[in-house]
Amino acid sequence: LAVSSEWRATHSNPERLVMTITMKEKELAAIGISVAAGCKPCTDHHVGVARKARASDQEIKEAVVAALAVRKNATQIMAGYALAKLGDPEHQGGGDSSAETSRQRELAAVGAAFAVNCVSSLEAHLAAADAVGITQEEITQIVKLAAFIKERAASHVERLVGLSEAPAA
Repeated sequence: LAVSSEWRATHSNPERLVMTITMKEKELAAIGISVAAGCKPCTDHHVGVARKARASDQEIKEAVVAALAVRKNATQIMAGYALAKLGDPEHQGGGDSSAETSRQRELAAVGAAFAVNCVSSLEAHLAAADAVGITQEEITQIVKLAAFIKERAASHVERLVGLSEAPAA
């Protein structure tokens, strides 16, 4: 199998086949991102699209659970960080204790970690994504999706407090 030097330079395992994200994987990741970002309209939209892409209730639940774990971990990390500034040694950073992972879980978790701005979680999930064979191109797709959903979530909140106007119908 011939592998280009460019591909080899961007992947830790040149034996890995380049995979592309399916519509179902993208929508399951989008559900996780939407949940982590706290965007109800985004969640509603992506659950509907994921169902059309033939995602099962169990797959949707796994994306939600992965996102909630990332969000909880991010909160624990920041609580520990802030309370440690007050000299509280009992509050250490969180730690995602979930040892079992999969391609779909890591796609959702990377997007969720980006959505909640948690560097520690993002670093951990990027490493786990690499371990399950997710390519840099796929990470880039998920992060771009997460950035878009974060922007949409923020726009809903901004409209609520009058910082922006509702989009024209």
